[in-house]
Amino acid sequence: MKIKNYFLTLIAVSTVSVSFLASCTKEPDESNLYTFTGQTIWDYVQEDPSLTAFCAILQTSGYSNNMSSYGHYTCFAPNNDGVKLYLDSLYNDEECIKMKRAPHNGIQEVAGFTDMDVMEQVKYLGDSIAKDIARYHLSNLIYRVVELDGSNVSWTTMLGRTIDVSVFANGPYTGLASLNGVSAITKPDNEVSNGVVQIINRAMPHPALRIPEVLGRQAGFTIFTRALEETGLDEVLKEEYRVDQYGNPVTYYMPDGTHSDAVAHGLNSLYYPRECKKMFTLFAESDEVFAAAGINSFEDLVKYCNDTYKNAAVWYDYLNDNGISVSTGSDYTNEFNTLHMFVAYHILKAGMAVDRIVYEYSLSNENWNYAFGYEPQDYFETLLPHTLMKFWELDPKVKRDLRINRYIMNNTLTDQLACFGSDAMHTEIFPGVKVLRSGSVSSLNGYIHRIDKPLVYNQNAANALVERLRFDTSTFLTELINNGIRFATPAEVSSMNGGGNGNRVAFPLDFFDNIHCYNSGTVLRFCVQGAWRAHESDQMQGWGSYDFAVKLPPVPKTDQYEIRIFYPPMARGGLMQFYIGENTYELNKMKNIGLPFDARLNPMTEPTIGWTLSTDEDDYGVQTDKDMRIRGYMRGPASFSRGTLNTYQDKLVYEEDLEHAKNMAGGTSTRTEQGYGTMMVRHIVTTQTLKQGSSYWFRIKNLITDDLDLGWSFDFIEIVPKLQVVDNTNYTEDWY
Repeated sequence: MKIKNYFLTLIAVSTVSVSFLASCTKEPDESNLYTFTGQTIWDYVQEDPSLTAFCAILQTSGYSNNMSSYGHYTCFAPNNDGVKLYLDSLYNDEECIKMKRAPHNGIQEVAGFTDMDVMEQVKYLGDSIAKDIARYHLSNLIYRVVELDGSNVSWTTMLGRTIDVSVFANGPYTGLASLNGVSAITKPDNEVSNGVVQIINRAMPHPALRIPEVLGRQAGFTIFTRALEETGLDEVLKEEYRVDQYGNPVTYYMPDGTHSDAVAHGLNSLYYPRECKKMFTLFAESDEVFAAAGINSFEDLVKYCNDTYKNAAVWYDYLNDNGISVSTGSDYTNEFNTLHMFVAYHILKAGMAVDRIVYEYSLSNENWNYAFGYEPQDYFETLLPHTLMKFWELDPKVKRDLRINRYIMNNTLTDQLACFGSDAMHTEIFPGVKVLRSGSVSSLNGYIHRIDKPLVYNQNAANALVERLRFDTSTFLTELINNGIRFATPAEVSSMNGGGNGNRVAFPLDFFDNIHCYNSGTVLRFCVQGAWRAHESDQMQGWGSYDFAVKLPPVPKTDQYEIRIFYPPMARGGLMQFYIGENTYELNKMKNIGLPFDARLNPMTEPTIGWTLSTDEDDYGVQTDKDMRIRGYMRGPASFSRGTLNTYQDKLVYEEDLEHAKNMAGGTSTRTEQGYGTMMVRHIVTTQTLKQGSSYWFRIKNLITDDLDLGWSFDFIEIVPKLQVVDNTNYTEDWY
């Protein structure tokens, strides 16, 4: 993969020359393809007499064309018996009929359907359901069973949904790879010229039920299911799309002239979402987990919630900021009833498989870019107003131990040069709630994950968040998650784009709840997974006569915070003014913060920044770090690099001879990589009081009107407690 500075993609990106078509089943462009000398996926499945029904589905859907062409695909091919089991279940699913979905899930009604031979049944599939089945059994990525490491993972399909992959622990398929806990890969890793064929024993059930219906079918969740229903939050979890005033899904249309970057940036027309899906992640305690905590009934849970949340105002500043009292009564639909608070804190407005919550390491992800032993940590807002849930993955390359609200003292601070800090200063107060790697269930509009102990927003949870908070754009612009864009690869986006450009995604200006655009000249783009010098290997960017505001994530307590942005200094950087508004994005109510920010300045030569190469300094950059801070700048974090340059992934060990600092300084993280147009810097925007009870809108306005190719990037934002971190008198902020 050619290495480029990620912001230079504003100027030029090499792409595949394929015209944009809305259809996902267009005829592949074979003008530049080589002639196959071996079997294609289509050849392979055609020659297997046990796969005739799936062949017919591929033909009906049009995907037989793709499977006979050049490309890189994985085909999960169910045998005839497995297809019949699935079609029978779709035709007779009473729950879907009750939900007033399409009769028989889109299969044409006919007498005696379940008595028919499967090849006869396939004839009654409509084009839409045939495409859904085909796309759920195909992927633009190569997945091999031999590469599984024994832990649960998810594989992404052309439908934009993930498959949960594990191993059957018992039963007739013990030891075989399991897809969604239902289908077994009975003949794995059949290599063909355009990919891999995985023969499976039954078609994978495409989720047709929403989270509440799926939870209701799970054994051993009676208490939590009752609590979800009593609070009325089960109705919230039935949403599937952003809808208009008539209850119909909102549709988006961007003419080629609006979303194509071909003229200015050498790109083909980009993919953009036509609808905005709403999805959720629900963390749920089983009856067994509740019992271990002394909760054996719904009434016990109510008492537990009353005891836990009745004094929440002590640590939950949102209540005090807004004059709200906690209720311990029996109206569980009250947003600040203790039971309602308990359940709301279990829900994220972003639907994520368990291995998509943080940026996980995998053998197949060449762009995984965390360095020097940094462990993935991300924050998401919950349905309990203005509260955050922290996710921390311990030992990401081996154990992949995912914890919620793990609390160690002085996280993001250190008493060691270059390293994370001594064990003595990092006492573990709370190990966190563990997200179990097995037993997760996917639904039509999200995921249900099992946890190992009761999950609450208490003093420990609040204290765990008093640290440098680094919010990746994709964690608070949840539409990126819910519409299959966060962590998507160019191949996956190209598939969504009918075979066209897949490097970036375009967005209508009204697509995000947390972005408000003030003019039509604002350009919103997202660089998908690649060898970018970016946190989690992707980032939000744009250009034009941009003027927009982003709603910032909430803070964990009312206090003073330092706000920083991360950006690439370069000639094509913009000149912009920042503003902030409390509980509003109205222009006349926002306050400008600081002087105009010029992202074009060269930190290596500009004295008002003062960046230096720390390998040239006896103290490894400690003093220049201080000098840069005075001027309002910081080096980039050492926690990540450009993925293809990520040569130092293991944790550095503190030694008295400071060899670790030399390794750090000579590494390729964003702290030390030099070169105007390739380096990264943080800019300190402002320091001010932020309330947990308020929302804050951060406005970015372009001040240059005669060159609309000058751009902005919005990879992540840091919100840092001033007293506890920035001005800490005992420790210093770590380099990560």
